[in-house]
Amino acid sequence: MEKVPARQWVKEGQGAKCLLCPFTCRLNLNNRGRCGVRVFSEGQVWTLNYGYTGAIALDPVEKKPFYHFWPGSQTFSVGTPGCNFTCLGCQNHSLSQVAANWPGVGHSSPRLAEVLVMEALSEGASSLAYTYNEPTVFYEYAQDLAERGHDKGLPSLWVTNGFFTAETLDRLIHVEAFNVDLKGFQEDFYHKVSGGSLKPVLKTLEKIVALGRWLEVTTLLIPGLNDSPAELKALAKWLADLSVDIPWHISRFIPRYKQMDRSTTPVESMERAKEIGLESGLRYVYIGNAQGPGYGDTVCPNCQKVLIKRSGFWVDENLLGKEGECPGCGAKIAGRWRS
Repeated sequence: MEKVPARQWVKEGQGAKCLLCPFTCRLNLNNRGRCGVRVFSEGQVWTLNYGYTGAIALDPVEKKPFYHFWPGSQTFSVGTPGCNFTCLGCQNHSLSQVAANWPGVGHSSPRLAEVLVMEALSEGASSLAYTYNEPTVFYEYAQDLAERGHDKGLPSLWVTNGFFTAETLDRLIHVEAFNVDLKGFQEDFYHKVSGGSLKPVLKTLEKIVALGRWLEVTTLLIPGLNDSPAELKALAKWLADLSVDIPWHISRFIPRYKQMDRSTTPVESMERAKEIGLESGLRYVYIGNAQGPGYGDTVCPNCQKVLIKRSGFWVDENLLGKEGECPGCGAKIAGRWRS
């Protein structure tokens, strides 16, 4: 199973055009797209990473991070080689940035979608998460996993850079929740640090909300690049205007890969970013990849009662009612809950 027919493309002259993400790569004979895992040959676009699960783990759903989707549950996480971004500080660069030489050595044999779903069930997972690299570039595999997972009662969670087309999102009918990396709020930052673009990500966020899917947003705070108060205020206000119920995860940067010249994000910067988020009207703001009092706790925005107390990725206490209501004042907390 070296290559599988790809979806989301059209014939264009003697080649093809990929329609998965806004790059819409032009693929000539035997050329790969920017993601490195889609190639045109024999009059067809093929996906090279179908079933090649370079990373698999049973994780707390909070690790993705999802704090308002079935808190305390376990999700079966899967990733493959390839990515449509080239983030300088990627923590999973050994997986996401190897596609230029894919297929390669050191990755597992391909797993059929139905086999992986049964493995997830046997491990006691409550959901499937597509993560580690950008799931858009293993769209065909993720789509098949989501369909088979849905049939078995496993919802799908899409952990993403948000850089995909509206048509791709329309076809992700069995994906129930998204965590989108909103990496910054300046086009120049996106171009230099991730090799992508901001505007398509904002359109993705708007469409996810319009479709009624659950959405959480993560921003990695990189010292000197995207952490100015002015930029954070603009970002938080834009999110709050979209929906005050979007949980915003502020994640701590730690030097890695090609960004070893940057320092670890100071705790003070993260705490100030949280203040900015709350002052901008967001109801749920979290500090991640760092330990501190209340960093991961879910607090009722009405009466300020701590409803879900967390230590790192683990839920210590969950006081939410069966319908997600606060036991103190009865306010409904936004999210996807189960008893």
